[in-house]
Amino acid sequence: MPGFWPLFLAVAVALLGLGVISPILPLYVRTFGASGLEVGLVFAAFAAARFLGGPLFGRLSDRWARKPLILTGLGLYALVSLAYTLAQSLWQLGLLRLVQGLASTLVTPQAQAYVAERTPPGREGRTLNLFYTAQFLGMGLGPLLGGSLAEHFGLTAPFYAMGLLTAVALWAVLFLVPMEGRPPAERAKARPPWRAVLARRELWAIVAYMGTRGFWRQAFNAFFPLLAAEKGLSETMIGTVLTLYFVGESAFQIPAGYLADLLPHRPQVLLGGMLATVPLFFVPLVSAPWALALLALLMGAASALGRGSIIVVRTQLGRTHGMGTVTGVQDAAFASGQSLGPTLAGVAHALAGPAAPLFLSGGLGLLGALLAGLLVAPLPTEPEARARCN
Repeated sequence: MPGFWPLFLAVAVALLGLGVISPILPLYVRTFGASGLEVGLVFAAFAAARFLGGPLFGRLSDRWARKPLILTGLGLYALVSLAYTLAQSLWQLGLLRLVQGLASTLVTPQAQAYVAERTPPGREGRTLNLFYTAQFLGMGLGPLLGGSLAEHFGLTAPFYAMGLLTAVALWAVLFLVPMEGRPPAERAKARPPWRAVLARRELWAIVAYMGTRGFWRQAFNAFFPLLAAEKGLSETMIGTVLTLYFVGESAFQIPAGYLADLLPHRPQVLLGGMLATVPLFFVPLVSAPWALALLALLMGAASALGRGSIIVVRTQLGRTHGMGTVTGVQDAAFASGQSLGPTLAGVAHALAGPAAPLFLSGGLGLLGALLAGLLVAPLPTEPEARARCN
């Protein structure tokens, strides 16, 4: 479909830049003398901005064109990348994470809504999960590249790489992605009020799944590098393990999308969500690089299965309640988990040691998968079932 492939490429490149800093950011924050709790708070600043910006910009994007918002977000990303290298204190790092989080609400949720709006019924899983494949390939290769850059050129090198990659993505969106063709009257069309959106049980399934997923994913990102460093793993090996999570996720994303189009959502949400979090209980117990790599692959593949069906539910709900609105709520839920994850995991780290954040995250991840599975409809509705047969 016109505009999809350039947008997929741009998002992959942008998230490659974001993933570049993931294995070294906790270590970079530590160079400022940060405690475990302060590391968590710096990570949480990114998600706090996403929590506030997701619903706001999602609602606005249902009225306005999405391309200008995406370009603005990419521009902010590029500027923040360079500003990280100039930071002199922890509060400056926290402020930069806030700005970066705000920029993220202008990029990935708007790109998702752009694609979802143009996806025909019955093809939501395969199309939207192809988008996520591009996204996770970018994020998956990023940690490997970032760890290698940091090991050979210092902790600031990945930030320069993020700035360059984001600039390339901005160029691709500016010149290769067409502006939406929605007429002004369509953009101004009234959407259901917030109370109608919040009354849908499917929305709360999305919130439960994405909120707890954000918690355990960000806690893992923030505290696995610290735990791995204590086990003696190099920056490159830490980046490799984080990359393998995304390799497993990317490899299974498209098959998961087809399954989401063809089969009931509830068992996929339950199975995928629970299998994705069980490895968190084993990560602190093993030290062999091959075992950590295997656990990361399993986490990624299972995560793709659960999220594949959640994305279909979100897209179907967005057709009646505003694609940007529902995508914004999903992003806010994920961001709330991202915000609470590093903060509470930081408290757990301070009270009970380096393994505690992963045990806490695993328990909440299992609970979220169970709640989401109970709230998702057990079978597609009749119109949705007919669409799947077409």
